[in-house]
Amino acid sequence: MSRSARTLLLVAASLALLALIAGWVGFRATAEAVRQAGFLAFAVIGLDLAALLALQAWAWAALNRPIGHRVPYGSLASAVTVGMATNVLTPWSYLAGEPAKVLYAGRKTGLPYTELAGTVVLAKYLTALSFLLFFGLSTLVAALSFRTRLFHGPNLAAGLTLLVLAAGLLALCLLLALALVRRWCPLTWLVGGLARLGLASGGLGRLRERAREMEHQVARVFCEEGRTALRAFALIALSHAVIFVKPALFFLLGGSARLTFAELSLLFVAGQALLAFQCTPSGAGTLEAVMLGVFALLNAGVASSQVMAYVLCMHCWDGIVVIVGAILATRVGIRFLGGRSAARAEEAP
Repeated sequence: MSRSARTLLLVAASLALLALIAGWVGFRATAEAVRQAGFLAFAVIGLDLAALLALQAWAWAALNRPIGHRVPYGSLASAVTVGMATNVLTPWSYLAGEPAKVLYAGRKTGLPYTELAGTVVLAKYLTALSFLLFFGLSTLVAALSFRTRLFHGPNLAAGLTLLVLAAGLLALCLLLALALVRRWCPLTWLVGGLARLGLASGGLGRLRERAREMEHQVARVFCEEGRTALRAFALIALSHAVIFVKPALFFLLGGSARLTFAELSLLFVAGQALLAFQCTPSGAGTLEAVMLGVFALLNAGVASSQVMAYVLCMHCWDGIVVIVGAILATRVGIRFLGGRSAARAEEAP
């Protein structure tokens, strides 16, 4: 079965799951909740998504300057959109879009793929650092704020898992920061480890050399261009703040509820954890179940139909991003989600 056929099959399965959950909540109640939320709540989610893409593109632009790249902002914003569209459609939500971004930007600008990949790797490290801080602290806030619900009865296991997860993520955050400061090369070590396990080939050897080249570039920019790295980190952290406040904006403007910081923390943890295990495009069919469960735990005065309205709004904007990303990719001659993308990038100079 081709990649396109598998994607279409997943989309169909997602829509079926979404319809089942909407039917369980009630089609009429969901439609009424969508109507009550109104256009303003729908539009603000789109503006929130646009701000997220813009901030990521600005951070990437900042990291390109120290290596002499003067890439037009529009090209980077388009590449980020293509990457986001890839993330929406694939289960590897945190990683799948990075090769698509590099391939698109390389085709669009003619810059070397390895150098572009180096800026993407550094951006990913800074993103991981910011994300781990947000996720770990949000987990601690949620666990402490809802301790009477999470550490008693049937929710005890979930509460303990949250605490262990927060501690592990904060430790990982410190380790990542140390790796950047000490100029460690984890990707090079990983590829070298695969080689020592007997999985080496000519292609893997070339990959190790390119990984070393990229990580040397990453280390130089991070350690010698501290202001640039800090500026990019601030923009990336702001993009995570944009994700954090998204449900508060929707439910406030939709007239449903005013969510507290602790409630937003738990929603952030649940939503971002789902992306790590996204099984369907846009998480359709699973995101609804997770959000319904979280709001039931929160008891924040938000009806199930209103939760469905919020999730449907996010799916709608995800669909728009996929359409725009496909158009942009097609314009530069990239087969959207094509299976040969990585091979083409490897063959490029």
